[in-house]
This record gives sequence, structure tokens and C-alpha cells, in this order.
Amino acid sequence: MRRVAVRRINEWDGPSMLKIYAPYLPGPEAPEGELPELSTYIQRIDRYTYGLGWILCEIDSTPAGFCFLKEDRREPENLFSVELQLYVKGEFQGRGVGKALMALITDIMEYGNRKKVTARVALPNPAAEAFFQAVGFSRKALEPGALKKPGGPYDVQVWEKELSPKDPAAQRPTKPYLIENYDYEMAREQAAKLVREERRSKE
Repeated sequence: MRRVAVRRINEWDGPSMLKIYAPYLPGPEAPEGELPELSTYIQRIDRYTYGLGWILCEIDSTPAGFCFLKEDRREPENLFSVELQLYVKGEFQGRGVGKALMALITDIMEYGNRKKVTARVALPNPAAEAFFQAVGFSRKALEPGALKKPGGPYDVQVWEKELSPKDPAAQRPTKPYLIENYDYEMAREQAAKLVREERRSKE
């Protein structure tokens, strides 16, 4: 049986994140046009890991995919709404890595009292749309020509998922590193079980 870990990341994971992210560039799946410098990416990790959430899935100590949360660009002042970006390394697609990442980040969001998460998909991308539908997102606004990149501009479909916050009356969200360790470890274990030995349909 392969060893699977789904966990929060730190600055030392920066090079691994860039290796996963690089194949998505300069295509429409990534919001930027070129790979950022490592130092810049580490600053990004610092910002989003501690304040919002950034997690990694490893299979036999090999980074397989990651996802992170950032401010919801449609509602930047709404602290309870966040935007998700998720990437899975090609060789590990179709094995539940994306679902494992989504499971842990959802628990982190709900323990942290977030109420809504959005995702943006540049069209056409039927695999990404099928994935978000499978993990409970619904289609919301369509933004014609919103992503300006080579080969585009691309229409962007906004997806949205309502969450179940642990404390719906909380005045502010709880940061990921302040979540009870017991809750976090239980969520990690459950997420890791979603990763399969064999590849199925592409996520």
C-alpha cells in the first residue's frame, strides 16, 4: 500500500509546488502567464498558508497535487468567502488526489467558519467542470473573455459551493493554524483515504 499524506505546507515546500504548477503554464488553467520566481512564490505561500489555507498531497513522499485559498475576487471584503485554486500533477490525475485535497481544505474552511468557496474555470475545460460538479460546486456567473492569455481571451465559468461553518455566528474566520489539532489530524486521515492505488477517469 502506498503512503499518502495530505497536509498543510510551509516555505520549504515551495520548490515542490512550482514543479507541480509549471506544466499548467502558460495555458488557461493558470491565472498567470509565466512561472513566478521561487522567492516570490514563498512570499505567496507565507501569505495564504497562515491566513487562508494551503495544502499538499504526497504519495510515497512525492508531491502529487496542491490547493490553496485566496481572497474571493468577486467579494474581496467578505472574509467568509474565499476562492480556491487546485492543481494535480499529470501522472497522479484520476487517482482521487483532487478529491482528497478538496476534502481537507473543505474541513479547514468549515472548522474555520468560512461560509462559501468559489472556483474559476477557463473554458473549455470539461475535466475541471466535471470535477467541481462532483465535489459539490454549482455553476454561477459566466464571465465572457475574462482571462486574457495567449490563445484567448477565454470565457471564465465561476463555480460556487456553500459551506457549513462550525460556528455560523462567528464574527471572524479562524485561521488554519488555530484549528484544533485533533480536528485537523482526523480530517487529514479521512482525506488520505480518498487517494486510490490505480488511476480511474481523469480528474
